[in-house]
Amino acid sequence: MAQTIAGNETGRLLLQLLARSFVVAIMAPAFSVLAQERASSPAPSEAIATPLAKPVPVQANVPGAAASNAPQIEGSVLLPSALPAKEAEQPVSHIALLLPLASKSLGKVADALRLGFVAGAAADGKNASPYRIYAADDEGASLATQYRKAVAEGASAVIGGVTRDGANTMARESRLLPALALNAPASTDSELPDQFYYISLSLDVEARLVARMISGEDFRSVAVVVANNPLAKRVQESFEKEWLHLNGEIVANISFGADSNDAKRVAKTLEKLGGKVSAVFLAADPAAARSIRPYLPTGMPVFATSFTVDPRAEAVANLDLDNLRFLEMPWFAEQDHPAVMAYAKPAQSLPIELERLYALGIDAWRLGQLIVKTETGRSPPPLDGVTGRITQDGRQFVRALSSVEVRDGRPQLFRPMQ
Repeated sequence: MAQTIAGNETGRLLLQLLARSFVVAIMAPAFSVLAQERASSPAPSEAIATPLAKPVPVQANVPGAAASNAPQIEGSVLLPSALPAKEAEQPVSHIALLLPLASKSLGKVADALRLGFVAGAAADGKNASPYRIYAADDEGASLATQYRKAVAEGASAVIGGVTRDGANTMARESRLLPALALNAPASTDSELPDQFYYISLSLDVEARLVARMISGEDFRSVAVVVANNPLAKRVQESFEKEWLHLNGEIVANISFGADSNDAKRVAKTLEKLGGKVSAVFLAADPAAARSIRPYLPTGMPVFATSFTVDPRAEAVANLDLDNLRFLEMPWFAEQDHPAVMAYAKPAQSLPIELERLYALGIDAWRLGQLIVKTETGRSPPPLDGVTGRITQDGRQFVRALSSVEVRDGRPQLFRPMQ
């Protein structure tokens, strides 16, 4: 039998040291890892085994990350040495989570997902399905190797693929088992294997949802105001494509930078357009949005994606964004919702984009349970997720987000005036 190492402090410290030595995750947080395109370099890696019998609760630490950035949650994690050799060789049914924990560029991203996944499992307590976490070095050959390893060890479902490259790898490897990618693959639904699903936090998708929200409120002509940076421009392009598809009119497309004269130019342009514009779509990061918002016409409806607002910022920081409307995941927008309150928050603060991935890890755990239990050919039931209300549309799990408005500097659920 495996030795229980959670009962004494020496064992606990040894476990933490082993976990930290196993993976070094060094990555400066980006605004959206789901936008990254990474080249893969093949390298072997080992699996982190999680309980396949009755779980032993121990502290789950961020491998290789500084303590100040490492959320501590009670999870159930056993290192490979805690499993007897014979037991480890026997295929045992489990949900496999494949993450690039050993990647220098994606390690922190992967670990945020891992911690959320473990938090989801911990909330299920004794009802949690057995699971294992497999650490890959990249989202290419190493991920494929870990996928095959998980199948050989008895996986009943496989979850992974945090980048588009990773989702493509998952799609190539997926054959007989239910699989959930955490990003959108390049293939169309008709090209994907049976029982292959995906979910995404993509800002491209979010921008399209905002376009539909504006159109649904009978606005027909918009001015697009966009910050001069690559991600803002990508959000702009996704919005405009969907807006035109909905037969909306783009009256003006106005970019701005850090120069103070840019803000005045934006204001003058919108003033000249007058009644031709019924709403503004703002594509900008929080800092740029706060600088330009006061120059937009008073009373003009302004819409954006979650890229534009930091929902955790102090009210005084967001005062300039008052009346701006955007879409946000319930994890931030509805913290008193039962589906959100059921799960542990990171014990220590994470950068906002990593906390979004932590929330995705929770929903990945829950979706993993659903796809295992759902009969082939049938759709899983809707899920009140912490990243949105989740329903299946073809091979994609689509997230319906909360409609939010900034009021007195605080993001609050939007309530139309009666």
